Amino acid sequence: MRLPNFKLFEDNSNYNPNEHAAQLKKRNDQNLQRFRAAQDRGDNYGIALYKFKLELDKLDMEKMKVRTSILKLKQQYKKV
Repeated sequence: MRLPNFKLFEDNSNYNPNEHAAQLKKRNDQNLQRFRAAQDRGDNYGIALYKFKLELDKLDMEKMKVRTSILKLKQQYKKV
């Protein structure tokens, strides 16, 4: 049985931290707005869904910080 190739590590060659941060902030703001709208409607499903999405946004922000650190390390040692 042959296993498919998985992309375990993301390619940092075209990584732009500023652009990625802007996208994450926009997504977080949208999810927060939708979370509050679900609270106003009393939509329990929407509240739970957007609470989870906000948690994912926090994880993605941490991931972005690590990827940025990796990029800075590569630049420091001229591995880019």
